[in-house]
Amino acid sequence: MAGSALRRLIAEYKQLTNNPPDGILAGPLSDENFFEWEALITGPSGTSFEYGVFVTRLHFPSDYPLSPPKMKFMSEIFHPNVYPDGRVCISILHAPGDDPMGYETSAER
Repeated sequence: MAGSALRRLIAEYKQLTNNPPDGILAGPLSDENFFEWEALITGPSGTSFEYGVFVTRLHFPSDYPLSPPKMKFMSEIFHPNVYPDGRVCISILHAPGDDPMGYETSAER
């Protein structure tokens, strides 16, 4: 399964390189491991995050995109969807099945 995940990640990296979204710069930490990425996110204008640059790390599982990546802010940030240790908690990043935190069922996602 890792082969198809790797092909998908390479394709997504090419797309990000050719057409980067505003305020986001992302890619693998090294050419040897496409499953570990770093992303730099600039804070949106008109918010309390404006002028901020936030560093994140993403770990993609070998069965990506069937299972979601894990995302963690390396920069200190206060946000309701970010745990104090930097882990991101939003439903699209949860594994298939019921939410382990009991917030929503798999049918709601």
